[in-house]
This record gives sequence, C-alpha cells and structure tokens, in this order.
Amino acid sequence: METLFAHSYILIFGKLAVGGAIALAVPDSALLERGYYKSTAAVFIGCVMCMAGGQLYLLLNYPGQGIPSPLEVSAWCFFCTVFVIYFITLFTDMALIRARVFPLLLLSSLLAVSSSAWVFASQNGGPLTGLVFSAALFSGSLIVGATLSGMLLGHWYLIDTGMDLAPFKQILKWCKGCLLAAIVTACLSTAVVGLLDGNGANGAVRVALAAYPWLVFARVFCWVLTGVLFILIEKTLEIPQTMAATGLFYIAALGAAVGEIASHWLLFRTGIPL
Repeated sequence: METLFAHSYILIFGKLAVGGAIALAVPDSALLERGYYKSTAAVFIGCVMCMAGGQLYLLLNYPGQGIPSPLEVSAWCFFCTVFVIYFITLFTDMALIRARVFPLLLLSSLLAVSSSAWVFASQNGGPLTGLVFSAALFSGSLIVGATLSGMLLGHWYLIDTGMDLAPFKQILKWCKGCLLAAIVTACLSTAVVGLLDGNGANGAVRVALAAYPWLVFARVFCWVLTGVLFILIEKTLEIPQTMAATGLFYIAALGAAVGEIASHWLLFRTGIPL
C-alpha cells in the first residue's frame, strides 16, 4: 500500500512527459526554430527521468510488493531512452533518423502510461478495468503535457515578438481538445468502474462523494478553471498580447497539474479514475 501511495504521486511526472512528447507534434515545425524543440524536450526528459528514477527506487527498496512491477519500470525506462535518443537527434541534421524515432517515441509513451494504468487496475478489477484506466490516464497525460507545452511555447514569443501566432493558436486548440477528451474519458471511466464495482452499482462513486467530497470538488473545479483560462487565452491572442497569454498558460498548467494530482489521490483511495 505504501508503494502504491508513492506511485500515485510520482505518476504526475510520467504523465507530463507523455503529454509533452505528443504535444511536440502539434505546432507547425516550419514556423518554429529547432531551439523550441530542444528546450521543450529537455523539460519533458527531466520529467520522465523523475518518473523512471522514482520507480527504480521503489522497485529496489521495496522488493516483493509488486508495485511497481519490473515490466512497468522497463516500459518507463524504454520511453526515457527513446526520448533521449530523439533529443540527441535535435542537435544533428539527421532529419530522417529523427522522423523514424519520433513515432517510436509516441508508441513508447503510450505503452508506458498504460503499464502504470494496469498497476491500479490490478488492485481494482480485471482486463476491462485496465483498458478503462489506460484511457483515463492517457487523456490526463494529454492535458497536463499540452498546457505545459503552451506555457513553454509562449516564452518564445517573449523572445521574438514578431513570430507567427499560428503555432500558439495551434497548441491552444490542442489544449481545448485535450481538456474535452480528459473530461469525457474521466466521466465515462467513472461510470464503467461504478457499474463494475463489486459492492453494488456505483458503490465506489458513493464512497468518493461521501468520504472525499472536497477532492471531487477540486477535480471538477480544476477542469472548469482550465477551460475558463483557455477562453481568456484565446481572447488575449486576439489583441494580440502573447505575454499575457503566456502568463495565463502558467496558471492553466498549474491548474491542470493540481487536477491530475487530485485525480491520483481519488484513484488511490477509491479506485475511481476520475
């Protein structure tokens, strides 16, 4: 139980890395310098290193508990390795190799977050639960990675005020889609887990609402806050005022991350992937 508790918190670093890796493909690369990809990839590599390092620590210092499993640790270490290889190619002119590595990076990110989802599923159900948890954790990864990517991209507009706004608008549009996907997936996942709950229909949901109402409120509030901030960012870019938009992305990234942490706590306590 102690390792599951620790696992549920270091997972935020893994989700940031997964969502960030996918968000690298969103902005039009023809309108951005390679420096953006170098600096952004470095941030997310640091996140996945924290995730893989934390899991290795748990595996080596708490053997026999099965959390994390050697398979899960291997998946995150593989994702980390591929990310580092992709990062190295950014400092070379090997565009063909970089194009080959990036799809592998996306696949390894999906495998990594799915391996963590199955750890929680093993505590709460069977194969169907594993698929549900994988979808919920993956959509959560998308929103935290997207918002942090938006914040990092905004800094390039502070350096070069004449940059085309298209990449900024593209990442904002991606953030909106990720938020919608996260909300829909979480609600559907909660409904499925409630129906599969062995304590009766929606038994786990009732426990969450009765015992952890403030956590549920925090989760929903972070969704609303992030959505409102996206609207404000869109209005700000119409001015355009990229500095203010970047500041709003700071708050959006924090709000999305806090929402995911509340989700992990609910997942640990109730088994609901909200």
